[in-house]
Amino acid sequence: MTHATASTLPAETAGKPPKSARYWLLRLLALALLLGSCGYFLFHLWDNLHELPPIQWGGYAVLVIGVAVLGALSSVPLIALMWQMLLRDQGVVLPYRQALQIIAVSQMGKYLPGNVGHFAGRVLLGSQAGVPAGKTIATMAMETFWVLGISGIFAVAALLFYVNDLHEGLVDTSHPGYLAALAAFMLVSPFVAVRLVNRLLPGLSRKLGRGQLIAEPRLVTAVMVAGLIAFSFVVLGSVVELLASELFGHPEIDWLQMVLLYTVAWTAGFLVPGSPGGLGVREALMIKLMGPAIGLEIALGVSLVMRLTSMGADALAFGLGLLFRPQQNEPLDPDVD
Repeated sequence: MTHATASTLPAETAGKPPKSARYWLLRLLALALLLGSCGYFLFHLWDNLHELPPIQWGGYAVLVIGVAVLGALSSVPLIALMWQMLLRDQGVVLPYRQALQIIAVSQMGKYLPGNVGHFAGRVLLGSQAGVPAGKTIATMAMETFWVLGISGIFAVAALLFYVNDLHEGLVDTSHPGYLAALAAFMLVSPFVAVRLVNRLLPGLSRKLGRGQLIAEPRLVTAVMVAGLIAFSFVVLGSVVELLASELFGHPEIDWLQMVLLYTVAWTAGFLVPGSPGGLGVREALMIKLMGPAIGLEIALGVSLVMRLTSMGADALAFGLGLLFRPQQNEPLDPDVD
């Protein structure tokens, strides 16, 4: 069992100047990219401001936006909990507070070109915390498969119950079946992939597992991770419904419809390479899918405000992650059984 402790995170000591310099450089780069992304988005927001429905600004509107930011922020502690459980199945014990801090800071990396910087950041910060890089990569792969599996199930429901009615002819009856099969495959793929790698590529498996074969995730872990992913999509979809009904005043909102359609848009932004944080892709699909249900203007307003709240949540998580990072007390002395 490998024990990762807070002693390996960077701190304000002069122990290793080169590593500390690289670490601060990554932080500054992530912050610069966030500010650049915000500027780019605000430019387009201003360019389309005349198409937005009016917002009755006041204390209630500020409260709604604050709740939306907290809803978007909820993904960070959920991801940290999932990662901690998956690491435990690999024999790595990482304190939840430390996992939370790593996720909070590394999430900023998704605004890097390529939409994979948050994964690289987790590997880097995890390694500095004593988590073997190979095991972080393995657990992130499992997490990604389950994200795609759960989002695929949501997408099947959206296609069956909403998309075909809102966009006649956009899909045919065969698509949900194929998508359902793909979603089911994604749910079981972590188990299949681990067995195949261990059997066919044992050398690679031991390299990733730091001398040991990669362990299959426990069934209880799989169920809990899948449940947390589904809950995260429900929370984000609820934020979309909140913005449409309370901020933009749409009188009739189908909550389940907003949850499912937003999940489809989120997944598209997640899958398209080169789109930092799904920027542009997610909003375009939200407008396309939700426009017939809530009106084009409100769909545009919700997509723009949702992006701003998401960026605000990421910036808040990044700041809190830096503020409450564990301090370095003593060198890491991992106990490997």
